[in-house]
Amino acid sequence: MAIDERADRVLRGTEEAVTRPELRALLDRGGTPRAYVGLEPSGLMHIGTAFVIGSKVTDLVDAGFHAIIYLADWHAYINDKLGGDLDALRVCAEYFKDGFRAVGVPHAVEYLYANEFVRHPEYWQNVIRVSKASTVARIRRALTIMGRKEEEADLDASMLIYPAMQVADIHWMDLDLALGGMDQRHAHMLYRDVAPKLGWKQVVALHTPLLPSLDGGGRMDLIAGKMSKSRPDSSILLNDSPQEVERKISKAFCPPKETKGNPVLEMARLILFPRRARLMIPRDAKFGGDVVYDSFDVLAKAYASAELHPKDLKAGVIAGLNQELGPVRKYFEAHPDNLNALLKILQAR
Repeated sequence: MAIDERADRVLRGTEEAVTRPELRALLDRGGTPRAYVGLEPSGLMHIGTAFVIGSKVTDLVDAGFHAIIYLADWHAYINDKLGGDLDALRVCAEYFKDGFRAVGVPHAVEYLYANEFVRHPEYWQNVIRVSKASTVARIRRALTIMGRKEEEADLDASMLIYPAMQVADIHWMDLDLALGGMDQRHAHMLYRDVAPKLGWKQVVALHTPLLPSLDGGGRMDLIAGKMSKSRPDSSILLNDSPQEVERKISKAFCPPKETKGNPVLEMARLILFPRRARLMIPRDAKFGGDVVYDSFDVLAKAYASAELHPKDLKAGVIAGLNQELGPVRKYFEAHPDNLNALLKILQAR
């Protein structure tokens, strides 16, 4: 694969790269650059993590990167996920591995755990060095990477360690590229700020868009622990049944003619069209019959002009998403152990 083609593969479907010239220089150097994405194993996986992040990890492998999926169990512990139970978090991490394999992430990907890093005194020395190179205000601003507000650190000081750990992780793995959703931008920019001060090499930061919540109330968050009790229908989970997918999307926020922040359109843009050449919208003959859209731009234009009704858009996305989830369901039918173990933990909470 030529360098231009590799760069296009890395960049497609992303929100930003910091910076594109640095990415090009990285690819020009040759060799096998190292990339990672860090994730808290904090509950049932949602389709944004599985498909958007999973597809981008696959793109990185195809572009010649050694890709790492970092299952940040200690970070989830700090963030009180699954009640801060490290054993439960490690069960969830094994389920996450299944989730990525189910959507076709290559077996060449390496999986690492925070538990492997925290055993080393040198790792904690790096955490301290990052902290000393940063102001408290700068660290507090980065707490949004946890899905937390700055003032929450007033009640739990361990949260102030989290951003420094994430920066130390990047150095510890000797990375060239850090991947994450736009919600991880603060951590990656913190690394880029402190790296020159500490004599560490710089990394390219690559960010994907976030799926909006189905209720129109923000990004599509992981459903785990207390979140599942407060907003149970805000996400499509990787293991939702066809009936659950239909129920959730049927009641999703989808205002007529509105293309910005529309979660149903965004599922078509970020999940369906990257995985298929066209999307078929089933419609009654009295409304013109089935219609096929060959690109997201054409679909969005039809929706914005009211040529496509919200109910019909939802029907097409429901059908398309259930098609994409078909192989996932078959995978978990054949490999149910980690999912069942996690469900048992969640049901007991």
